[in-house]
Amino acid sequence: MATADQGQALGSAQQRAVRLRRPAVLSGIRGVTRDRALLVSLGLAFVATVGFALASISRHDQFGSNAYDLGIYDQSLWGLSHLDLKISNTVQRLPALIVELPLMFTLAPLYWLWDDARMLLVAQAALLAMASLPIFWWARRELGTVAGLVFQSAYLAFFGVLSGNLFDFHPAAVAAPLISFALFALATRRTGLLLAMLALLLVTKENYSLTVMAIGAYLVLVQRRWRLGLAIVAVAGAWFAVVWKFILPAISGGASYAAWQYGGLGSGPGNALVHLVRHPIDSIELFFTPHAKRVGLFNLFAPWLFLSLFSPLLLVGLPTLAERFFGDKPALWAQGFHYTLPLAPVLAFAAIDTTRRLAGLASQRHRIAASVVAAAVLLAGLYFTFGRLRPLDELDRYATDRQVADIRSCLATIPPAASVAATSALVPHLSHRRRIYVIDRRPLPRTQYVAVDLATWHYPLTAPELGTLVDRSLSRGFGVSCSSPTIVVLQRGAPSRRVAPELASRLGI
Repeated sequence: MATADQGQALGSAQQRAVRLRRPAVLSGIRGVTRDRALLVSLGLAFVATVGFALASISRHDQFGSNAYDLGIYDQSLWGLSHLDLKISNTVQRLPALIVELPLMFTLAPLYWLWDDARMLLVAQAALLAMASLPIFWWARRELGTVAGLVFQSAYLAFFGVLSGNLFDFHPAAVAAPLISFALFALATRRTGLLLAMLALLLVTKENYSLTVMAIGAYLVLVQRRWRLGLAIVAVAGAWFAVVWKFILPAISGGASYAAWQYGGLGSGPGNALVHLVRHPIDSIELFFTPHAKRVGLFNLFAPWLFLSLFSPLLLVGLPTLAERFFGDKPALWAQGFHYTLPLAPVLAFAAIDTTRRLAGLASQRHRIAASVVAAAVLLAGLYFTFGRLRPLDELDRYATDRQVADIRSCLATIPPAASVAATSALVPHLSHRRRIYVIDRRPLPRTQYVAVDLATWHYPLTAPELGTLVDRSLSRGFGVSCSSPTIVVLQRGAPSRRVAPELASRLGI
């Protein structure tokens, strides 16, 4: 009996041990599931990186990129990667090599891996895809794994991200992941991570100081973290003033800095703030007028089913919205370019936040409800990206294969170290040199070569104006080094004067 009792006791103890271990086993299974979800999330980011890079490189290879902005940053990064700090940025005609100092130090070593302008496009693709990871982390935490992956996909498929990726390279691509990680830190109250991201954001570009101030305002108004929020607002505001008043004028060598495009608000940030306070109705009207601005705003929020409008996190995006829709420049309201990149993570986080609040009303089934909402957001985003706005259609509007071959053949006649003045789309293919200038309405410095192409972007000069430039150059010691139906490369001292007949006719010479 004693042996039987001992056996029964041992069996009961084993059953209790199994029951005690069961939660740990289930936790382990959940951990594996979460790890698999993380792998899927990383896989989405990797696929997006490859897709983004292929699209932007295809555009560049078809001479769709241009001096502003890929040529600017490529020349500076190329110079810095060779540790030559004496190179000025001749594309932008600034005496300083380093336009955004920390950005240059961060990305220049990439040129040691691939000394090519396309390296920047690959880096941009990776940065934009990286910004999707905090979106997944927070959405998974609040709404579940399925909703997290769907919201991440919605960000990656958002037309603003695809359009920004296609438009050359810009510090906005660096700001996007910094803002995304900052929002994750803000939502999860990780103060150390938040401060690190905000510090990097401050030294990315001057206008992101306003975004940092907005994050400080969120800390004060929403999270009631008064001391931290007010300190961030004060530091960011002081930094913005220093950059605007001292650093930017120093970089531009005393030349006028052409970043202010808000004539409706005044002549500078201070006047703009006064105008907003004194004339609120007029300011609101300016924000929504003309009609193109209302269309632009609709296209921003509709892919997120307008959920972003109902989250206090939208406060973080107000400086970017103000920067765009108070502006005088129509490109700021348009759907292309890079202007939506800093706003994209904010729209995603704000939509998740609103979904979290709505799904909470569904009690036990809130994760199912959240997944349904996330799926609806993704479908809406896919419609706007591939049905309504279709940014990828841009890839079909560049030079033909024959034109690309002719352009490359002519550009190959220019020695690597020669000074060149070129039309905008040719500049990023020639910017690994000390002196490369974009042909615009400013007087051109003396160069060894002049390259003009009519099949690619040559704004702001028209074909007749470029014809006048070519004709004047031919009369002042230049000859034709290479010419085809769309491009001519002029070399100082070359004997030939023959421009391809088709091109001569278009140029009017």
